[in-house]
Amino acid sequence: MKSMKTSLAIVAGLASIAGMAVSAPAQTALNIAGASAAKPFVEETPITLCDNPTGPAPTLVGGAVAPRIYMDSPLGPAGNRLANAKFITWVCEATNANVGLPSIVVRYQSTGSSDGIDKPNAFPTVNNDGVTPNPVARQIFVLENPASCGAPTTELDALGRTKQYFPSCTQFSPNPTTNPAGALVVNMGVSDVAASSFGQTSAGWNGGVLQGPIVVGPRADGNITSSRPVVVPFSIVLGSAVKVINPATGSVISPVRNLTQLQVEALFSRNVTRWTQLNGIGADTNGDGIVNGADNQTVVICARRAGSGTKAAFDQTLMKDANEHVGSSPVNSASFNLTLGTPATPTGGPTTLSGISNSDVRDCIQGNAAPTIPGNDPFPFPGARPAHPTAVAYMEAEQAATVSPAAGYVVAVDGGKARRNDTFNGHVPPAAEAVYAGNEKENLRCGKLQYWVFEAFNTRNVPPAPAAQQQLITAFLTQAESPTIINNLPNVGRYWVSPQEMHVTKGADKGPVLWKPNATGIPACLTAVNDLP
Repeated sequence: MKSMKTSLAIVAGLASIAGMAVSAPAQTALNIAGASAAKPFVEETPITLCDNPTGPAPTLVGGAVAPRIYMDSPLGPAGNRLANAKFITWVCEATNANVGLPSIVVRYQSTGSSDGIDKPNAFPTVNNDGVTPNPVARQIFVLENPASCGAPTTELDALGRTKQYFPSCTQFSPNPTTNPAGALVVNMGVSDVAASSFGQTSAGWNGGVLQGPIVVGPRADGNITSSRPVVVPFSIVLGSAVKVINPATGSVISPVRNLTQLQVEALFSRNVTRWTQLNGIGADTNGDGIVNGADNQTVVICARRAGSGTKAAFDQTLMKDANEHVGSSPVNSASFNLTLGTPATPTGGPTTLSGISNSDVRDCIQGNAAPTIPGNDPFPFPGARPAHPTAVAYMEAEQAATVSPAAGYVVAVDGGKARRNDTFNGHVPPAAEAVYAGNEKENLRCGKLQYWVFEAFNTRNVPPAPAAQQQLITAFLTQAESPTIINNLPNVGRYWVSPQEMHVTKGADKGPVLWKPNATGIPACLTAVNDLP
């Protein structure tokens, strides 16, 4: 696999889509698939490419039409409208200096990081014969048809740029499994981890029937060029009932501030199945301030399925001396069915619930009355999803922060958090974290947070990209690696970091983490401030 170069093969943009005008300039299309952890980043980066009638230069273009954003879900909360979407498509003009193309469309579907390697690594046609469509290289995307969507909403972001959102869109491109010839070719993949970091398994039970196991080993990567322009942090999230308690009396003291790596390994390997097995921690499920026999102590693991880069990164960085619970044994210990509630005891039903994306993990923690089920989910379980107040979960940091404060909260691991003193979405951080004001990302930049990776953007080598598509991919990656751009992206800019701003680095996903040879700011990393649990 080549490194830090950009090559791309992008299928030509659609000349027209049913229900849409066809007189617009020819579009240059960028179809992206892969990591759901990358969704908050990929879904916001196009704002730096699109002409905009408002906001700062260079994207400010007089008389421009605001970028149009199509999504498969209802609007998320103010400031994070795409929070619930798995499918996102941007359409805009891009004549500005960042791109220089008359019209572009950028599509994203978040599934798992293995897709972010497998799909661009595959030829668009079988054996590159130029004739027979190859379904492996193709994906489903939401189409840019306003007639298939809800009423649009127009808003300004924090930098004064205009966005027009089209929610709840229902028209999708063909499924490559059933119609490979009509399916769109993936031109770029996104993966949280390198191809060699995969090697996970997951399984679930539906009644007494075992589903899976899903086994995802190391991926082939001989036909991709990988660029890793941004650092993505992840978080451990606890359900709202999990508290620090007085072991003698059971009285609740506070939310949990810190878990050790050994405790994380014990929880996710299912060696610990009740919260009170961890001294000084318990679940107050009835909210009376006392943990006793009336409370359900069952630990529910909200996890990802094999093929997820979030899962692979978790395996590489935190599960170093234990294996995450696979699910195939014991019987009925795991499920892909997120409509299941918390069993009364650890053996009374599935306690490991695995989803296809980070938003599924969020649903597992806080519940979702009307979840969106992707058409390519091999184990779909439609229906309302209950909250699990005794949950422990792993998620990309920005998406972890979108968990309702009433349902869950982020906890440090060995004193490291993706962002300290974080008040996003109404969360109330420990008062002691106020000392991090202006220095909120220091745990990540200094390597105190263990659960992070360099996000990989993978493009196809053969066949080579036409000039316009190469121009678009180059523009996308240029914006993706800029510290200024990263820090100013809505939502995700609060957590993600440019490699240029890191004091540490690593050559493999699992580490070791090393100081940069010419790192600056190391004394700040070594102060007591950064050792607060």
